[in-house]
Amino acid sequence: DYEIAYAPSISSLREIIQRKKSNGPKPRMDILAFGDPFFGPWEAGDNGKDIFQDYYTSNAFNFFRLKYSGFEIDKISSLFKKRKRKIFRREEASKEQLINHSLDDYKIIHFATHSIIDEKIPARSSIVLSLDEDLTQDGFLQMREIYNLKLNSDLVTLSSCQTGLGEFIKGEGIEGINRAFFYAGTSSVLMSLWAVNDQASYQLMERFYLHLRSSESIMSALRKAKLELIDSDALSHPYYWAAFIVSGKADEVIFPHPIKKWLFFGISFLFVAGIILAAMKDRRKKLKISF
Repeated sequence: DYEIAYAPSISSLREIIQRKKSNGPKPRMDILAFGDPFFGPWEAGDNGKDIFQDYYTSNAFNFFRLKYSGFEIDKISSLFKKRKRKIFRREEASKEQLINHSLDDYKIIHFATHSIIDEKIPARSSIVLSLDEDLTQDGFLQMREIYNLKLNSDLVTLSSCQTGLGEFIKGEGIEGINRAFFYAGTSSVLMSLWAVNDQASYQLMERFYLHLRSSESIMSALRKAKLELIDSDALSHPYYWAAFIVSGKADEVIFPHPIKKWLFFGISFLFVAGIILAAMKDRRKKLKISF
């Protein structure tokens, strides 16, 4: 019954807080989302099909289509104004589209796809975007590439498997994909700790973004989304909702209520005006005394 957020590390959290206090330009766009990517000739059908990418890793992977990630992207996009969102699905959900975008202009960056955790070489851990036959565009957004991105986002959502895992570094916490996004410039990361059921992930994300758009903080929106799954019959087991955690500055309200926002500005204006009037009144008194 608590709102919970994790710190990537003490030093990283301090850097995030200092970065949020800076007076740099703020993102104009609400969300950039990638989901239901097309896995080209390797996309598995009903029977599944392993692919062997010897240019990338010695392991075989099964990139089956995540059907519900398409529903997830559609639902999320419906919560944002068309001019404030950019959504990429299937073939368009590519690494090229990501790299060619002004990422620092988005408040939220969302990924609904597979991920790969390479325990032997963590820098090769990846988010899997659209794949095609051109191996020069492999579709694997590797952790070492994420470090070079330029972000200014309040939140990166990783709606995929085990994105919160990585190598432990003494004094610095877990060096996973999430840490790479913090380094790139985001303030918080929503991620998973184990393989997540595709449909359950869609249900949780739908609820999370509904609460986020209703002026809840990031960690409050996640808490409410989890409680709603707990209250449901089909998805009440912790397996379906407990994997997702938020790390970083998760007390942020990304979309404050317009009335509250104007109320804040109004109170601030009255406060400043009061100080100015008091100063002017005090100055008049001093002038009278001098005469």
